[in-house]
Amino acid sequence: MNLPTNTARTLAFELLFMGFAATGIAFADPNFPNVNQTPIGAEKGANRNGTIPEWTGGLIKPPKGYTEGGHHPDPFRDDEVKFTISAKNLDDHRAKLTDLQTALLKRYPEKFVVNVFPTRRSCAYPEFIYEATAKNARTAKVIEQGYGFSGASAGFPFPEPKDAFEVLFNHETRYFGLRYSAKTSGGTMNPDGTFTKTVRRDRRLAFYHHPDYSSAELENRYFVWRGEWSDPPLAKGQAFSATNTINQVKQPRFGFMWNPDTQRVTQTTPSSFAYTAPMMTSQGMRISDDMFLFNGSPDRYDWKLVGKKEIYIPYNSYAATNPDLKIDDLLRPGFLNPEHIRYELHRVWVIKGELKPGKSHKFAKRTLYFDEDTWIAVASDLFDQNNILTHGQFGFIKNYYEHPACIQDFDVLYELGSGRYNVDNLKLEYGPANLNDPDVSSRNFGSGALRRSGSR
Repeated sequence: MNLPTNTARTLAFELLFMGFAATGIAFADPNFPNVNQTPIGAEKGANRNGTIPEWTGGLIKPPKGYTEGGHHPDPFRDDEVKFTISAKNLDDHRAKLTDLQTALLKRYPEKFVVNVFPTRRSCAYPEFIYEATAKNARTAKVIEQGYGFSGASAGFPFPEPKDAFEVLFNHETRYFGLRYSAKTSGGTMNPDGTFTKTVRRDRRLAFYHHPDYSSAELENRYFVWRGEWSDPPLAKGQAFSATNTINQVKQPRFGFMWNPDTQRVTQTTPSSFAYTAPMMTSQGMRISDDMFLFNGSPDRYDWKLVGKKEIYIPYNSYAATNPDLKIDDLLRPGFLNPEHIRYELHRVWVIKGELKPGKSHKFAKRTLYFDEDTWIAVASDLFDQNNILTHGQFGFIKNYYEHPACIQDFDVLYELGSGRYNVDNLKLEYGPANLNDPDVSSRNFGSGALRRSGSR
């Protein structure tokens, strides 16, 4: 679980972090990106009628009013709602909605709405991500039946995807900073308005995005992730440290758990972080591979790349993280308060997964939507064995313009049958994540780190 121990290498690793405020065929286009592409492979130009504007570099400098380390002022706070989609005009907009949005509009016809704002292509990334992506475009290839890849590191591996696996790998390798730390809240909202709150401190250390690591040196690792709960009371003090692997068939995610009652660290089993394994503190709503909308091994599904389409997705979600907003104002019975949710029209990549014969999973079919400007999963439609939509998710994109980096700042999972939903990684109460926390290092992860922290 630790970084290489070579002294010089480790020192370089630490200094570099501190300095940053189906077998396929390698794509070998020497001209990537061309004049019509962004540095990560999106269409640079506007759409035909101008409702999606041209990408001009994104928001790379903080707006007026930003204080280093503080909350993010909304750079688009003066934008007005262009129009509102409700149950009454659903048919006029259905083609640009996900199945989940349509289901929520029908289920809550008097209350749930989609407020559509002007599209702002604000997302941007550090230059080293762009440079690495251009290199990866010429060397990356899918290997090991589609469950792994080689020839890529740091940047997005497949900026011009040819199949669903390549889209999934772009999402899995999305950039969230090199040394991520955040205190987040979340929990499960019930139809009667009762809310079971969770509070967790997260730290993540990137391997994949470290510019000095080649594909071969990654040793099948994306990043290490550590989480510690302080709420609810039954979970207080529990913690985990897990390594997210690239090919999870070859090597499942692995890690350790700290139990404050027994004062012991235990090594997790391969099934603990895989497929339908229930996630702690989610009251049975979350499973391992629906974290971040998709965070698992693709091997139980037959995947199909549908292509691109234009849909209304959550974007520039500054209003939902405004520190003046109370959590009770955002989390309402049934759904997140539409007054604080900004939807925009964006181009997304769409893939579909259908459960393979003989395989088992909670979801028999999945439709996933990925923003072209970030490769972040922004929505999912999840179906049971009877092809009934039972669950769905939204991921909320926000540009940390001081870095810059667009990340999935939080997400919500809806359970349509019960009327419950679960929200995770919410930054409303504790402020934004730190994408370059100098206190995050290899020493924070693994069994020893959990033991040292838990026994204090």
